[in-house]
Amino acid sequence: MTLRRQLLIAISVIFFAVFIGLQILSVLTTKDYLQQQLASHAQDAATALSRPLEDAMAKNDQTLADIQITTLFDRGYYKKIMVLDPAGKVIISKELPANKEKVPTWMPVLFDLQTPPGEAFISSGWRQLGKVVVISHPAYAYEYLWRSMQEMALWMFVMYLIIWGLTVVLLRIILSPLEKIEEVAIAIQEKRFQRIEVLPQARELQRVVIAMNHMSDRISALLDEEIAKAETYRRDAFMDKVSGLENRHGFDLRFNHLLSEDGRFDTAVIFVLEFDGLKEFNHQYGYQQGDALLADVSTVVREVVSKYANIVGRIGGTSIAAVCIDVDEKGIGQLVDVLQYRLNQVLLRASRQVSLAAGAVVFGLAHTRTDIFSRADLAIETMRQSGTGQISVVHLEESETQIAGSHGWRILIRNALAENRWVLFAQPVMRLQLRQLVHHEVFSRLLDTQGNLVPANKFLPMALRHQLMPEIDQAVITLIIDMLLTPNPAFKHIAVNVSLQSMESQDFCDWLLARLKFSPELAGRLSVEISEFGCARDHAVTKKFVALLREAGIRFGVDHFGLDPHALNVIREIPPDYIKLDGGLIQQIASNESSHAHLRAIIKFAQSMGIPLIAQNVESEESLQLLMTDQIDCGQGFYFGVPEKIVVSKPD
Repeated sequence: MTLRRQLLIAISVIFFAVFIGLQILSVLTTKDYLQQQLASHAQDAATALSRPLEDAMAKNDQTLADIQITTLFDRGYYKKIMVLDPAGKVIISKELPANKEKVPTWMPVLFDLQTPPGEAFISSGWRQLGKVVVISHPAYAYEYLWRSMQEMALWMFVMYLIIWGLTVVLLRIILSPLEKIEEVAIAIQEKRFQRIEVLPQARELQRVVIAMNHMSDRISALLDEEIAKAETYRRDAFMDKVSGLENRHGFDLRFNHLLSEDGRFDTAVIFVLEFDGLKEFNHQYGYQQGDALLADVSTVVREVVSKYANIVGRIGGTSIAAVCIDVDEKGIGQLVDVLQYRLNQVLLRASRQVSLAAGAVVFGLAHTRTDIFSRADLAIETMRQSGTGQISVVHLEESETQIAGSHGWRILIRNALAENRWVLFAQPVMRLQLRQLVHHEVFSRLLDTQGNLVPANKFLPMALRHQLMPEIDQAVITLIIDMLLTPNPAFKHIAVNVSLQSMESQDFCDWLLARLKFSPELAGRLSVEISEFGCARDHAVTKKFVALLREAGIRFGVDHFGLDPHALNVIREIPPDYIKLDGGLIQQIASNESSHAHLRAIIKFAQSMGIPLIAQNVESEESLQLLMTDQIDCGQGFYFGVPEKIVVSKPD
């Protein structure tokens, strides 16, 4: 229950108590007043009636006395009027038999109005003729008392509404800093370190806000420091100091990772640029001038391909490579023209001794690194020999082992979706220190019409090209849910990768949220992993999708982490529940100290954020011990178990 609601309830209870007290006090005061009025009224009536009755009693005319009493009694203000003789015998008696009280039946019981009789003697000279007794009727008094109670209640209710409305407004003003404090506290809990810019007027709340801002600033500053350290180590490990681009080691790691089988792009183009005559330029003008020229060239390449580039690196002394993903033919043509023009301008200004030899190769996810670079070398040599100075673009043909044509792949995947021809494999993720199972990661494979397994790196590029990834992810997650719903499932907790294309699909997001709302018990047993590439490529889509996962109660992890230059800032902006370190980075730490220093910086940053780390590609006891020394929480790889086939059956 919120503080505002508690305060409103407390104020309502106090107001109700005050209302009850005022109502009781008002009723008792009014009751005493009415009893006095009834007694006075009865006495006045008896005194006024004694004089007319004197003549009638003196003449012993009972009829006349009855008429005089009836005249007064018929007004209805009296409950009883009696005339007694000197011996106390009732001569005349008038009593109102019917109850004329227009009040609730409980009221006369709860508030008993005493009606004392009014008495007056009837005498003629010194002779006493009798006595008249008058008792007022309490019906009108009860009606008056009931009306006064209703009016009091109505006025108090109106006042309560007014006070309640004013209280709501005032509490909103007074407690608004508390809401902001709560919002910031939740943000800090979620590893988002915000500040409260407007200080409240209340001194106590002001101190709390200042303390929270100070704490948030301190933690934020520490994280910024850790990010700066990690970036320094990353630059030492993967950046070329002369050009400011990725060095050969960093480029190879990221390019190999790009070609891995997680279906992150449809087509890509690589520009390989070589600068002939640079060595002679260095000998003639000095290495400082050569380095400055190379830096200028690198700046041009980075600026031209910045819209599409995924990797830009210096892969040799005089060679630069840039990889751009998902660029159409028109975009490739524009990149070639602008890149060639601007590079030639830089080289002409510097010296005519240095010339550009370049080639561009368009490739897909199924092509190997060897094929790509061999064709790039051929394109570069073609440009040298042609003498035209034009960058040639080469398209790698699809492998003959693939089903002929893009249309064939589309039919194969469509049929697999319609016939549910998918096979799932699960590999364990273990806690390193205790050797305890954390969860299993699921991989999907397609079955062709002959029942053969089709690797992901074969069908995923075509699935991306035909916008089929949302349907594939939906089919795989459905199989996982069916498996988790079976009695005593073999795997209790499952992690599954979701593509960027699925994250961008509103239909997929709506389906996932609805499916997990239908089976909310599954949310705590399911984790969704998004590649570092997907997170860095589209922050807005990632934020929206992660918010959906949080709403459904699903854990969220970042996969293949540690190679992107902006990776730590992404984690800072969208903190996950866990991070999976890229396998290529893990394999480098034993032999490359710079890579190991970069990894340790990531570990320290993750520990500062309270995010567990999972190392991929753990293949040996030596690698395991090294990871445990670095205080990595969990691991995944063939050392703990090979991917195991999941048998999925529909739940009853």
